[in-house]
Amino acid sequence: MAASLSPLNSQQIEKELAELWTTLPGDQEKELGLQRVYTTNLVAYAEDPADGFRVERTLHHLAEIHPGRYLLIRPGEKEEEEAHPSVRHFISGHCFLFQGREKKVCCELVQLVAAPETMDHLYGLAFSLLLPDLPVEFWWPGELSLRHPFFNQMAGEVTRVWVDSSRFKEVLVNLMALAETWKARFPRTELGDLNWVRLSRWRALIAELFDGEWSPYLAQIKEVTVKYGDQAHPIRPFYLSCWLAAQLGWVSTGSRFKTIPDRFQFKGPHGEISVKLEPVPLQDELKDRIYSVGLSTQGEKPGRFIVDRGQDPFTVVARSEVENRTAFSRTVPFEHLHTYELLAEGLRHQEKDLAFEKMLKIAGSLLDKPRV
Repeated sequence: MAASLSPLNSQQIEKELAELWTTLPGDQEKELGLQRVYTTNLVAYAEDPADGFRVERTLHHLAEIHPGRYLLIRPGEKEEEEAHPSVRHFISGHCFLFQGREKKVCCELVQLVAAPETMDHLYGLAFSLLLPDLPVEFWWPGELSLRHPFFNQMAGEVTRVWVDSSRFKEVLVNLMALAETWKARFPRTELGDLNWVRLSRWRALIAELFDGEWSPYLAQIKEVTVKYGDQAHPIRPFYLSCWLAAQLGWVSTGSRFKTIPDRFQFKGPHGEISVKLEPVPLQDELKDRIYSVGLSTQGEKPGRFIVDRGQDPFTVVARSEVENRTAFSRTVPFEHLHTYELLAEGLRHQEKDLAFEKMLKIAGSLLDKPRV
């Protein structure tokens, strides 16, 4: 890792990055087969030192499974900034030998460390360090701040912005801001939510339950119950319910809510659907987990379609019961995904996420509009 205290410009940092990869003796470099690989640009902005160190660790892990040009903007500790008031930068290289590859794949992380009041003016330097002809992703890991100058500058220019609604403090205000104003404010920029990525496996298992001969039961769903850890805010259960509504053509009924409700209704093509978000006693330290999703159907052959975490926090059982008889059952591993794994999964998909957009639109139709 290299560091500098001198006045910064992108040419200086690029020169140091080039030198970073030429420090090995020629024969050793050839033997290692060093190859720099970039799949994307990712800029992360951390508003406090603790978040900065968390994000830095995440980016180190991310580089191993999704190589790219990574840029972290973070504040230093108070004592550091008093001793070094100017903007500092650190560069580090990351190399990994993947199975079946003959070359060692390498990429790099650039950190810009400065006082909080200086960080907001690093937009130009940040953009000058990005690699051309690659997507530009921007990760905002903390509380959403649509009025933040750096956020607004980046969100208006990048390919996609990543937030994590599980870290929102003002949940309703932020969800509604995303649902109601994002497209108007940033029409060319896609939006991603790591909390939505966390739901991808749940959505896949629910869809699997209604594959093939079971697809007619989708139109007969009358009740949805999502159970989640009782110490968490129900953003993820709410997202899941709104996703079902968006996919199945349900629309909201009644007045808007001032907070995420524990019970609400949709109107579908074949009648009303009741939704219940039910907190359950905490079963493990990951308090924001979903524990089960149950969908009850009516008709000539009533059914119950369930995805249940059960007693084992590392497996999930997907099963269906028709006329009180088991029709399908499958147990799948369900390991906890770390933030770097969620980012890697999101970065792999460059296409527009229409399912997320439709879900967010439904969520916006249920919640009270924010006051401007």
